[in-house]
Amino acid sequence: MNLFLRRYQVTEDPDDKYVFRVSPLRNVELTYPYFHDWSAATLEEAVSVMGQSQSNRTFNDEEIEQMVAFLKTLTGEFPTVTHPSLPR
Repeated sequence: MNLFLRRYQVTEDPDDKYVFRVSPLRNVELTYPYFHDWSAATLEEAVSVMGQSQSNRTFNDEEIEQMVAFLKTLTGEFPTVTHPSLPR
């Protein structure tokens, strides 16, 4: 089974060729390298590639800087979770 066509092989919808599940953007600044094949080492590179592949646009440096600044606002600390326990 071709992993790049997996969704298409189920739906047979041509729009599903080379479609991937996208990870959540929370803490995206900390989850490099990017993409399913780790081909983008930085957020700047990832934004640039996505501009071309998804929007058919070449973003200028200022646009990339603004998008990366926004993505960095999604970085935060993971909450501490205390699991309940039964009394002894």
